[in-house]
Amino acid sequence: MRQTYYVIDNHLCCRCGACQKVCPHGALTTASPVPVIDQTLCRHCGMCFRACELYQLKKGRRLL
Repeated sequence: MRQTYYVIDNHLCCRCGACQKVCPHGALTTASPVPVIDQTLCRHCGMCFRACELYQLKKGRRLL
């Protein structure tokens, strides 16, 4: 089985916080200089992916 996951391209991120604001699970933190997705809290809903205006979030697939 494959599961979608999201990672942040730190070179493209403008640190606007849009992804953090829309995450219903609180999986994103922008307290550090680089936004981080806590994969244990992420439910792979894609809200952060759709909220990113610069497309710094990349979607991937991994085997479970």
